[in-house]
Order: sequence, then structure tokens, then C-alpha cells
Amino acid sequence: MYKVLSTFMRLSLIWISLLILLAGSASAASKPARTDTVAAGAYIINVSLSKDPPYVDEAFDVTVVPHNSAQKLSGKVIVQPGPGTDGTDIPTALQAAGDKDGSLRASVQIPVQGAWNIIVQLDGPQGPGHASIPVTVGAPGAMPPWLAWLIGASPLVFIAIWIGTQHRYRRSLLKPQSTEAAE
Repeated sequence: MYKVLSTFMRLSLIWISLLILLAGSASAASKPARTDTVAAGAYIINVSLSKDPPYVDEAFDVTVVPHNSAQKLSGKVIVQPGPGTDGTDIPTALQAAGDKDGSLRASVQIPVQGAWNIIVQLDGPQGPGHASIPVTVGAPGAMPPWLAWLIGASPLVFIAIWIGTQHRYRRSLLKPQSTEAAE
């Protein structure tokens, strides 16, 4: 019975440890964090950001979806520093996403915290157009989530070891003494 409980406890601890360590890596990739509808010249488009707010040096996707999917658009995204932000323009080409909506996608990485403008420049059958979306880029986190969980959960290992030693010590006290030791 003791071996069955011991095996069950070990498997439970491994399962709980994996659950805790992997919980921070879950993300909802199917839904954008922010979507704005803007006019870029003659084109009405939805501009979606995969992170809102985006963080310094973390790549995020900018997706452009035209309301009229029959229009074949091309263009680029220019990330431009806003007032009070020390940075340079970062141009990135928009690539076709390959869906039936005529979506375009670009992966952008902003190197400086502060106010930025995401400028979408489009070319299509009705001529060029551009639209601007303001964003505020946040500071990077103090530490990665996996490291924070590791540090926070480390006392649990010591508590488990202490409980195990207390259990073994109690069993040794309750074990019946042999008659030879009494003589």
C-alpha cells in the first residue's frame, strides 16, 4: 500500500510541476488584441495588432484586412516614433496572408519604449493611401514568466523534502522494536 501511495504522490508532484511551469506559455493566437477600422486613402481597412500594448523588443503581428476583399492590395508598415520618443522609422513590407479575405501581415519589433505611430501605406487599384494608428510601447518585463514561476515554486520542493523526511522519521519511531534490542 505504501509503494502505491508513494508512486501516486511522485506522479502527482511531477504532473503539478509541469502544469505550473507550462501555464505561463499559453497564448490565444486566434484573436487579435486590438483591431482598429481606418481609412487608408480610398481603402477602408481593419488593422489588427497581436499584442496591445506591445512590449520593447518583442515581435508582434500587424494584420491589415480590407473591407473589400476583391481589391488586391500591397504595401508596407512603417513604425514611426511619436512625440518624445527617441527612435528611427522602421519600415516592414506587408506579405499576403494567403486567406480569402486578402489579408496582409507584417511582423514588427519596436526597440524603444514610448509613443509610436503605426503607419500603413497601401497601393491598389484606386491608388495609394495611408493610415496611422497610435500605440504606446511598454517596458519589457523584469524577468521571464518561467523564471518567476521557478523562483516562486522552489520553496515547494523544500517543503516536499521536509514532509518526506518527517514521514520517514515518524515511521521509524512507530516501528516495533525487536526483542533483542530490549535485552
